[in-house]
Amino acid sequence: MIKLLLRKCLQGLMMILIVSAVTFALLGFAGGDALTQLRDNPQISEETIERLRSVYGLDQPLPIRYFRWLSGAVTGDLGESTYFRVPVSGLVWARSVSTFLLGTAAFAIALTFAVPLSLIGVRYKSTTIAAFIDLLILVTASTPRIVLALVALAISVRLTASAMDSSSAVLFWLAALALSAPLISAFLAQFHGELQRTMREDFIKLARAKGLSESAVILRHAVRPALNPVLTIAGLSLGGVLGGSVIVESVLGRPGLGTLMVSAVRGRDLPLVMGIVLFTSTAVWLGNALGELLQAVNDKRIRDLGF
Repeated sequence: MIKLLLRKCLQGLMMILIVSAVTFALLGFAGGDALTQLRDNPQISEETIERLRSVYGLDQPLPIRYFRWLSGAVTGDLGESTYFRVPVSGLVWARSVSTFLLGTAAFAIALTFAVPLSLIGVRYKSTTIAAFIDLLILVTASTPRIVLALVALAISVRLTASAMDSSSAVLFWLAALALSAPLISAFLAQFHGELQRTMREDFIKLARAKGLSESAVILRHAVRPALNPVLTIAGLSLGGVLGGSVIVESVLGRPGLGTLMVSAVRGRDLPLVMGIVLFTSTAVWLGNALGELLQAVNDKRIRDLGF
């Protein structure tokens, strides 16, 4: 376990360095900055703009600006947002709480659909249930998030017209439901398929030979080994949830990291963009690391391999 933790920490540091450097370079090569739009104002002289660029360090070469940002980020100083005029760290943290709650609700909804349906499908072996599971996987996997968000918006407008006091809660759960659709397809496909494969293993036949009921065989012997792919998908899906929040939050008008990123890009707010990239990259790394750790805890064979 110690070896796994050290390996994941090293991978996380390398990933964050590469992602932050590439993002900073792409934004720099794209041209323009937060002060570019001031040139459209005839009351602001070119000398004033150049003076402001010098104050914010925008006149320095790109590598120097990146290492200045990186040295500040190491100490926890992500700079000040040029668009909102507030510290980036506080702004990103405040918005991340909303996105975290939304993502947690989306994961909960996905597991609520995936786990019981998988267990029922394996327990009763009904062609009708199997067809319903396949249809649900197809629909949730193929429907674009923007379509789901627009449907959620239409439903929220209709439902909250007569109950304005509960509009916030209704909008939250509709947004979570729209965000959970790809998770439902991933979790359901992986868990149901792995359960079906596990039920054909020799140790399952041995458990049946001991006289255990089918439900006991599934819950006591089949569920645990079938969880590993789900844990892997759960860790990898965190990045998709954060990416999907951009669409869902923008369409539904929810304050979160998604809408904050849109505002930062439109305003060419480099410190804020980099703060969001740093936070989301760290969150994705933590999700992947947690998934691998849970796999090692769940499966003794993984621990025995020395990971």
